[in-house]
Amino acid sequence: MLDRFGRPITSLRISVTSDCNLNCFYCHREGCPAVDHRLGPAEIKEIVEVAREFGVQKVKFTGGEPLLRDDIVDIVASVAEQELDDISLVTNGILLADVANELAEVGLNRVNVSLDTLDPVVFARITGENSIERVLTGINAAVEAGLTPVKINMVLLTGVNDGEIDRMIKYASDSGAVLQIIELLRTQDNGEIFARYHRGLEDVEQKLSERALRIETRRLMHNRKKFILPEGEVETVKPMDNTEFCMHCTRLRLTVDGHLKPCLLRNDNLVDVLSPLRSGSLDGVRVAFEEAIQRREPYFDVKKIGCRHDV
Repeated sequence: MLDRFGRPITSLRISVTSDCNLNCFYCHREGCPAVDHRLGPAEIKEIVEVAREFGVQKVKFTGGEPLLRDDIVDIVASVAEQELDDISLVTNGILLADVANELAEVGLNRVNVSLDTLDPVVFARITGENSIERVLTGINAAVEAGLTPVKINMVLLTGVNDGEIDRMIKYASDSGAVLQIIELLRTQDNGEIFARYHRGLEDVEQKLSERALRIETRRLMHNRKKFILPEGEVETVKPMDNTEFCMHCTRLRLTVDGHLKPCLLRNDNLVDVLSPLRSGSLDGVRVAFEEAIQRREPYFDVKKIGCRHDV
């Protein structure tokens, strides 16, 4: 099924908890407030089964921190029973070493690990915790478990970690991982943080271009660029005021409390999928998907007139 702008839905991003064991000062928490209740493994499985009917072939588990769920292995296993192209998980890596092998065994394909710095002092400043060694151990465990490609998500923050790019590239390459350099996301409630820490990626991409053996454009991933360097791969993610990002979006989100979320940056167009699910109506779940897909629209105007601040 295509949305009103001709975009298919191929990916479902599932937030399994709003809890986290870090407190990163820039975190947007998947655009949702914290809640006390959450979906169970069987409910997630049923929702994914319906999502497949609408073209979803990729599932990514997020949080909060998804590894805080003591049933995360069961959740992954229940989804892995279905014929999907890709099942991945985003984590801060703190608990990853403990479950990497189990997750790989039940069908998880790969992980993204959030790591903005290799400096323990800077890490503590960003996250509020002195636990960088556990993250590094988790990355190694994920590579060894075959959860590859392991992608390291580095949110670039001006005056904080923007001098560490080369060091992060080398670390990722040495570890057998891929570095993703991500532009800080602007949301409706992070104006002060965005103004203080946002840094564009234009000059970063220019410098990477000068070093690259070749440059690839990932057309199924918002036209993002992949730079093949002599020392490894680097991807850049530029969501801000980027019409390409929205025009090529194929993602739908499922919130912790059971709502389909058509856009990360909006909370005024959510669709309740949990009520029909718990009432035993899979047809009602299908109707919820149809409605959510129809509510999808580019947040950044395709005519480049800017951000939809009116929503």
